[in-house]
Amino acid sequence: MLAVARKGIVGIESAIVLIAFVIVAAALAFVVLNMGFFTSQQSKLVMQRGLGEASSALELDGTMVAAVDTTAQNIVYAWAPIKLSSGQHKVDLTPTKTIISYWSPDKGLTITNAYLIAILTPITNTSKVSVLVGDLLFDNLTLKGVKGEVKTITITVDSSGRATFNNGTGVKTLSGNYSDLAGMTFVVYVGFPEDVTNARNLSTILATYASDKVVVVLNWVVRVNDDLVLDPGEKVVMFAYYKDASVRPDGYDFVKIEVKVPIGAPLTIERMIPPSLTLSVIDLG
Repeated sequence: MLAVARKGIVGIESAIVLIAFVIVAAALAFVVLNMGFFTSQQSKLVMQRGLGEASSALELDGTMVAAVDTTAQNIVYAWAPIKLSSGQHKVDLTPTKTIISYWSPDKGLTITNAYLIAILTPITNTSKVSVLVGDLLFDNLTLKGVKGEVKTITITVDSSGRATFNNGTGVKTLSGNYSDLAGMTFVVYVGFPEDVTNARNLSTILATYASDKVVVVLNWVVRVNDDLVLDPGEKVVMFAYYKDASVRPDGYDFVKIEVKVPIGAPLTIERMIPPSLTLSVIDLG
């Protein structure tokens, strides 16, 4: 009986040791598998991020077109339609988050960021963007704000051509006449790359923190919501306005525009201006 009892105890001890080994092995296997799954998931995310950063989030949706001053033989403003690249997620095009750089070696011009203005209201006639930005906004809009802030301004032009600003804190009616924009209402966003503690004219803000020579504006011509994020199905027109006549491109000039978004490779547009600028509108390709 004693021998049988000892054999029973040994059997129980062996079973306990075996169970302990099984439990430890299962726990170890779980840890190993879990780490493997985690590593695989992280590798997948890193590859996706790398692919997203390596490929451009934006692409041209057509050709670049320019309006020409046929008398001076130079370009007054140019525009190009932009959309999301295939397979890309939405892109934040808010001023101060997206940067648009401009180079013109023939004019000795390098601008780190020419983009501080976005217009959410669809505008089909680009000449009206030129009037809105060049004639109305530059010398009449006075603002202040903190770094990274984006001001929302509503501009209403009545049937007689009288313009009214509303920046959420006050209303200002201009004395000038803007009959080219009569009957239109615009929602305009202005970004602040640095603190502007004292109210300044928009032209002064651009001259201090970006550039008042070449101003780039993004206009949402097709939109699915009311934000400044480019969603699938939305399209914007990138509008480059030459405020200073001395930097307007003329024949054989080379210009380069680079749109740098928060995530993804930049969209680069390079164009050589044709030698003959005798038409009021030209296709830059």
